[in-house]
Amino acid sequence: MIPDCTLVTCCFDLTKYNNKSRNLEDSLQKMKALLEVPCYIVIFGDNLTINIIKQIRDNNNLDSLTKYIICQPEELESFKFLDVVKANREKYYPTKDERTCAESHLICCNKFELVLRIIKSNPFKTSKFGWIDSNIGVNFSKICTNYKNNMLLNILDKCSNDKFHLQILNVNDKKYVNQETLSEYYNSYKWVVCGCLFITGKDIGIQILDDLQNIFIKHTLLGYGHGEEMFYLEILDKYYDKIHRSYGDYQHILNNFLNITTGLNYVKYIANRYMSMGYYKECIDCCSKVIYQYENYNIEISYDLYFDFLFYNYVSLFYYDNNKAKEFVKHILKLINTNPFIKKEYEKNKIFYDNQFKFAL
Repeated sequence: MIPDCTLVTCCFDLTKYNNKSRNLEDSLQKMKALLEVPCYIVIFGDNLTINIIKQIRDNNNLDSLTKYIICQPEELESFKFLDVVKANREKYYPTKDERTCAESHLICCNKFELVLRIIKSNPFKTSKFGWIDSNIGVNFSKICTNYKNNMLLNILDKCSNDKFHLQILNVNDKKYVNQETLSEYYNSYKWVVCGCLFITGKDIGIQILDDLQNIFIKHTLLGYGHGEEMFYLEILDKYYDKIHRSYGDYQHILNNFLNITTGLNYVKYIANRYMSMGYYKECIDCCSKVIYQYENYNIEISYDLYFDFLFYNYVSLFYYDNNKAKEFVKHILKLINTNPFIKKEYEKNKIFYDNQFKFAL
């Protein structure tokens, strides 16, 4: 009943660096739901946090599923760049936030190294590994809507060990993978992925996490960096076929991580941005997952929303794979002819749709 996956997380008291950071009591309250999950987990923290965390795990008889690694933040690999980050922020820090500090930034950026360390030591002999932020909110409220006590376990069990599983949060211009655009890229916080949870197999995990670690170093030495999520833009294309993408907002991560079920209007926003920016392959992946869910009666959405996904998928197929676009138009026309509710959506803008569909027929 214990999933074949080792999660990694950390919890440090950061108020000694920044009095605007969450205090320890608040941090532990928002971590409590995670500490009650019967899964393999490795927790990094200082003496104070680990002692309290261990009591919570022990009270739930979960000590045998838990490994504790006591350290100070200054001992983390990323902290050798502390002076560099502080100097960078004196020169260029347009996304300054009083809640964060150089130390909290470096802890975020050390996620990759911590998971790599656990992949190599593999204390629980699992085939999958993952990161989850400790700050997941009361009853996982930060990353889930209507959490049930088997949702995280189901994800740990069902994620494959040959993919890197990650949730897409937004769509950004791919020009930002170029070094000469980094100043513009970091001029405002670009939402890219939900970095608070990822699950991976060993081999692909080592490749991607090594790359993310190197991107962190490269961007830091070039004078940039805020959090770790913006590092992912570069790897999304490089490892396209090795990344299993889910789509949605932060509060729907667990809901959508395996299959899209929740927040479809937000997912539509992502699909629309893909189509509008000409990222047709990504749009097809996003739309097809929603369409599959709906046409297999796994989710319920309004007919206008369903028709939008059909149309975005058609447009993207037209530019990406015209032969498949022809087949997909036939599918849409069949739906129009057999389902009066779909027909009603089509007839709201019939001339426009007819003009678009004729290009593929």
